[in-house]
Amino acid sequence: MNDLNIGSLPQTSLNQIHHFYSVVTEGLLVRVPEKKRVAMLFQPVVLRCHFSTSSTQPAVVQWKFKSYCQDRMGEALGVVSAGIQAVSKRNLEWDPYVDCVDSRRTVRIVASKQGSAVTIGEFYKGRDVTIVHDADLHIGKLMWGDSGLYYCIIVTPDDVDGENEESVELLVLG
Repeated sequence: MNDLNIGSLPQTSLNQIHHFYSVVTEGLLVRVPEKKRVAMLFQPVVLRCHFSTSSTQPAVVQWKFKSYCQDRMGEALGVVSAGIQAVSKRNLEWDPYVDCVDSRRTVRIVASKQGSAVTIGEFYKGRDVTIVHDADLHIGKLMWGDSGLYYCIIVTPDDVDGENEESVELLVLG
């Protein structure tokens, strides 16, 4: 195999190589390792969130809760209406429990973190809720109303390209 002599490459090729590596290494990327979690009532849970950024500024981490569009307990217990099954079979991408406009469900901020300062959302004050490590959400004692979608959102002032949020579904069983 021949060694690549960078000095012999035309300037346009060098610019393309630099652009390629810039695209790969720059930009915000948020990932939750588990897309769906099942946890028990009154037990603790940690919803994991990892992110990478090329920003030199501290990131703001925010967890947002969105309730289900309709009750998911029937499905968890193996009871699903025929209407939901028929619509779901026609459109395999559509999930009647999570795909609806926000005006048809409860949406609230769970917690935010900037640097080491964590701010708890109004609904969660008085509960054992915090953001641990870089961006993981810890809920100390799950309640019935905690079932739903949790969005890990990362905001950086100087890194606006990429994916700044990802969600994990939490189903609380009794």
